[in-house]
Amino acid sequence: MSAEYRGAYLVDVARAYLQVGELRGAARALVDADSVAPDEVRCRPLVRTAIADVARAQPVPAGVARLATVVGLTH
Repeated sequence: MSAEYRGAYLVDVARAYLQVGELRGAARALVDADSVAPDEVRCRPLVRTAIADVARAQPVPAGVARLATVVGLTH
């Protein structure tokens, strides 16, 4: 499977985790997607929304905090 497809798959996994309220799983999938296909994660508006949803959690998972900063959701 190409990196782009794997990244897209992991983003879909993250969204599924979010739908059931499993923030840790969503965070892990987003961080994994970013390591496999950063362009897939950093350029898609849908992914930015998923990152923002996970970033609202307290405490924010470290990898997601980094992603939120990289995509411009935080300062």
